[in-house]
Amino acid sequence: MSDLAYTQEEYDRLEAEAERQFYENGPSYIDDEQPDEQRREAAAIQTDGMTIADLAAEYGIVCPADYENEYVPEREWWIEGLVPVGQVTLLYGDGGVGKSLLALQWGMAGAAGIETLGMSPAKGPVFLLGAEDEEDEFKRRQVDICRTLGVYLNEVNQFHLWPLAGEDAVMALPDASKRIVATEVFRKVEAFTRVLRPRCIILDTAADLFGGSEIDRSQVRQFVGMLRRLAIELQCAVILLAHPSVSGMMSGTGTSGSTGWSNSARSRLYLTRPDGKDDDDTDARLLKTMKSNYGKIGGETKIRWERGAFVTSAGSQSKLMAEAKAERVFMECLHAVDLSLDRVTLAKTSPAYYAPKVFAAMPEADGVNVRQFERAMSSLLRSGQIKEINHGTTGRPIKGIVDASKVTE
Repeated sequence: MSDLAYTQEEYDRLEAEAERQFYENGPSYIDDEQPDEQRREAAAIQTDGMTIADLAAEYGIVCPADYENEYVPEREWWIEGLVPVGQVTLLYGDGGVGKSLLALQWGMAGAAGIETLGMSPAKGPVFLLGAEDEEDEFKRRQVDICRTLGVYLNEVNQFHLWPLAGEDAVMALPDASKRIVATEVFRKVEAFTRVLRPRCIILDTAADLFGGSEIDRSQVRQFVGMLRRLAIELQCAVILLAHPSVSGMMSGTGTSGSTGWSNSARSRLYLTRPDGKDDDDTDARLLKTMKSNYGKIGGETKIRWERGAFVTSAGSQSKLMAEAKAERVFMECLHAVDLSLDRVTLAKTSPAYYAPKVFAAMPEADGVNVRQFERAMSSLLRSGQIKEINHGTTGRPIKGIVDASKVTE
């Protein structure tokens, strides 16, 4: 005969209910029938005879004076100013913008110990879990990246990839009490990286790896906390890739879900395309620093997709070549218009004669678009290679653009 006041079934039910109340209502949930004084006495920690120093030593509480004669280490970065060691960095990017490619390129550069995009990832092993792309796609990208970096694949032997596209890649999910717990995938990542001791762990993407609710702040913070504990234990950086929400893209913040994501991470980056008003290059990208607890925010790095990898765009040869091509094609189209005894103008108010629009529709355009023709026209005007003259009469002026070298005063 059991000496319990309840049957085992009743006991299990009460225990489950108590646990549910604890996680739903927090540690303040108590038995209201217990007198206040008894509750306080039961909850109180006995400190009789203990000094502040005793309690501080027991709880791990520290005082700045303790560091007076100690060496205080400098902050470590995997990528200076962007990706801190011992922390979780969020890398957001619109779908198809190339955040997975950028993270892969960073990882391979770090594994090879070389610079990329003006950045120098710390040399050493890198582990990447990719849940969006299959192995063959990774192979193609790695070949393109190696060509851009100027290295052979066998020089990137410290890079380790676990492709899980099409498989269950969830690293953490809520249990019956809504606590976030590690899955077999997380435990395998933990076991492998404890042996590898990587300088950086890259996880792609949060939507595939996090099995909880992305709008539940508590669950989000628990998941990011699990990743941060791994980063601290291994003294490495952790980069978690994520997709922004529609509102995040519209606002330009690049965020998604609960504020718990951004608040839990110490660094947040956003890869996006430049505003079309300023740059119509469809291969151009902007890497923005949206949050950095240890550095400057608001920084932007201009990069460009080229032959399967990213290159720096500022002053890049490809951009200069594109601008030179646009100017050359503008002059060729202008000569073709002259031969047909037609005319084009600088004025947008005359769309039928507006040079960039007319030229973009001509067979001679060779892929140059209206925006590129507009920039070429401005450059050619500034350099004096073209000018606008009056083709009409004094009473009815008709203006048109001409090759300045063919104008006689």
